[in-house]
Amino acid sequence: MGRVILAVTGSIAAYKAVEVLREFQRRGWEVRVVMTRAATHFVAPLTFQTLSEKRVIVDQFRDVFALEHIELCREADALLVAPATADFIAKMAAGLADDFPSSLYLACKKPVFVAPAMNEGMLMHPATRRNLEILREHGVRIIEPEEGPLACEEEGLGRLAEPARVVFQVLSSLGSRLRGRKVLVTAGPTREFIDEVRFISNPSTGKQGLAIAHQAALMGAEVHLLLSSASPFRSMVSYETFTSGEELRERLKGKDYDLLFMTAAVGDFRPAKTKGGKLRRQGRLTLDLEATPDILAEICSSKRPGQFVVAFAAETEDFLQRAKKKLGKKGADAIFVNPVGRGVGFGQDENRGWLIFRDGSIHEIPPSSKEEVARRIIELVIEKEEI
Repeated sequence: MGRVILAVTGSIAAYKAVEVLREFQRRGWEVRVVMTRAATHFVAPLTFQTLSEKRVIVDQFRDVFALEHIELCREADALLVAPATADFIAKMAAGLADDFPSSLYLACKKPVFVAPAMNEGMLMHPATRRNLEILREHGVRIIEPEEGPLACEEEGLGRLAEPARVVFQVLSSLGSRLRGRKVLVTAGPTREFIDEVRFISNPSTGKQGLAIAHQAALMGAEVHLLLSSASPFRSMVSYETFTSGEELRERLKGKDYDLLFMTAAVGDFRPAKTKGGKLRRQGRLTLDLEATPDILAEICSSKRPGQFVVAFAAETEDFLQRAKKKLGKKGADAIFVNPVGRGVGFGQDENRGWLIFRDGSIHEIPPSSKEEVARRIIELVIEKEEI
């Protein structure tokens, strides 16, 4: 799908670069590795060479052909420095070129990403902060480090971002099919509380909604996710949480979007009254339920021209008939319907279903991973609306 140059510098986090390479490969990308001499003290070049099936360049006088730093950049879609030490960041900011990776950076006209990894004191030193700011001014995209245990036996900011997040940020920055578009996604179950410890809910985990949010980001969209607090997962895109249907309703107010995927599994009923404290065991208990607000219908009735809403329906029977009825009743632009039941749909790694548009066209999406289902849904919407 693409080519990336991975520049590994002399940090204890260099071992994580192996997983960065593998993550790119899992997504179909070709990786070419270059290393500073210091990096070879942490991971042998042979490791990267074996995994990438490409020659690894360390010594710019012994390992390279003439102008190879120019040729590599011509062939690549991006340059990623991960991990990036304070020393190498300083070289980049100063425009030094005393080894192959630094020479490569100066010659590179493609997007450049830097994922710092170092002790918190080094990261927060004014010199490092200034150097990072210089790189930003030069158009380099910084993948911010994370907090956690550091190699110096301290806790703090400076850990290399997790490999999956590093790769996700690179690929989402390079995505173009939804560049400039705002995508809003809702995901996960609502919880409607009976008392302070019990609630009415459903088995949704938000996995399909998360997949849609991530796939949209990989296509270059500006994505915001409304994620259920009950979801066991967390997102690599901007998100905020909700618990009840009413909270989701409030979160949606005033949100700007071009594409809205209403993937959240919103409960149809809630207790008419919530009891304070905890209900005690008794022989028989009758709950008085009321219908929850029809959030989807409200959204569709107030959407502006040019906004596109995709509804989701989980059904156990009469899939197409029920989905078509819901599509017409709610006023959405398209609806994805999938079968659910014990061991099907909710919480699973795979999904299947049908995407139905208002013009009556139906597209079946066969059983596949939820990431693939998400990608296919988005692509069909793009093709239909020429987004």
